[in-house]
Amino acid sequence: MLNEKKYIVFLLLLAMLIPLRAQVASFRINASGESRNIFASRLYGAKWMSLNHFFNTFGEIRSLDTHEWSLSASLGGVEYVFYANSAFYLRNGEWRHLPSTVERLSYGLYISEAEFVRILREDAYPDLLYSESDDHYILMPGDFSVRDISLREMKNGTVIRIRTSKTFPRDYCRVWQGNNSYLYISIYDASADLNTLARSYPSGVIREIIPVMAKESLQFNVKLRMRIDGMEYFIEPESGDIIVSLRHAYQKSATPLDEDGMKQRWLIDTIVIDPGHGGSKSPGAVAPDGTLEKDIVLDVSRRLGSLLESRLGVRVVYTREKDVFVPLWQRPKIANEAAGKLFVSIHCNSSESSRPYGTETFILAPKSTEESIAIAARENKVIELEDDRERYEKLLSPEQYILSTMAQGIYMKESESLAQAVEMNFKNRNGARSRGVKQASFIVLIGPAMPAILTEIGFISNYNELNKLKKDSYRQEIAHALYLAITEFKENYEREIRN
Repeated sequence: MLNEKKYIVFLLLLAMLIPLRAQVASFRINASGESRNIFASRLYGAKWMSLNHFFNTFGEIRSLDTHEWSLSASLGGVEYVFYANSAFYLRNGEWRHLPSTVERLSYGLYISEAEFVRILREDAYPDLLYSESDDHYILMPGDFSVRDISLREMKNGTVIRIRTSKTFPRDYCRVWQGNNSYLYISIYDASADLNTLARSYPSGVIREIIPVMAKESLQFNVKLRMRIDGMEYFIEPESGDIIVSLRHAYQKSATPLDEDGMKQRWLIDTIVIDPGHGGSKSPGAVAPDGTLEKDIVLDVSRRLGSLLESRLGVRVVYTREKDVFVPLWQRPKIANEAAGKLFVSIHCNSSESSRPYGTETFILAPKSTEESIAIAARENKVIELEDDRERYEKLLSPEQYILSTMAQGIYMKESESLAQAVEMNFKNRNGARSRGVKQASFIVLIGPAMPAILTEIGFISNYNELNKLKKDSYRQEIAHALYLAITEFKENYEREIRN
């Protein structure tokens, strides 16, 4: 009987460990240190790693609450508390937000590997590097002046980025093409862990990158698959990275890829305005006197677009320019196909009570308050009127939603900054009562590949606010406040790119 119990326990433990050993995330303290494999698993199409195993290996676990499923741990003098099924965690007693929830698998908590690496870089290991050659993270790379090398194929050529820990003078760098099939990049007075910088590529213009030390210089011997037509290089001021751009026949560009050309890609030159609702199918909220949300937000959107085009000189794209019905799924698609850099969805709020009033602006988040859930449910309800409702079943599935919030998490900081600027300008310029920046699961915020917000410009269920929103002058003031917020955000964002 005793042996039978032991066998059952063994099978249970094996069942728990099988999914955990499906993958690993590999870490080293330094380039030459011993490799430590952290349990990982494949979730929602991405790698998630064990918080328990990582902190037990590199930090210290303070406590594990298997009733509430929370993990308290410390690393590098920072105290953390993570919670299962929550996108919020504590860092030294302050709440922080994750793009996706922490998951519980077996008897441990798992977090998106990409998101945890970001946390490690922010807190304990600012120089953390990923070594492509052996699929390892190096927590403390050491005093090497060249940390990493990466490759990116673009429409107008191939870009090699050499990541550095200091800024080299331009005359310390030399790039030239030999008579053979090699390109050479030489950096004087540079140091590196050669084993972590070797690269090979199964396709593309570059076949292999071989790092060598030649006298007092670090040299990269770049083996090519085809002839290149030209090359340029520059040193990026903000990072010190060395950028080498190659032009070749099948991706030849009339304009060489220079520093200004690379930065131009990130400037906010196209803004997408999304007037909520539209058409007979979706009037939106209806005021006590019959005023329709769709009409107010379309007018404000046009006014905002006019200000942006005439004063800011940007291209404006509307998801609708007249009273027509546009399905929710099409709105982010329009924004992405237009190569938008900002997505601003404009709505009016409403409540069963006439008492609530004020403005509020939302960003996408997996966890929301009950109030935010109610607002999102109302705005998302329009899918019941659409012909292709099955499209949303996959979009709103737990797996796909986590992936979407992870993707939008790339722009979380920018979305939040824009939302805060909007609410600040509503309050300062319009004297509106700001109800703050909030998080909710709006469908139109799931798809845009850019910073995205949804702003509620007032309650049309409130008589005083409705009377204001019905006036042309007030709608112009709302549009102007939005214009000022976008201008402020654009200036701050682009200042970081240009400097």
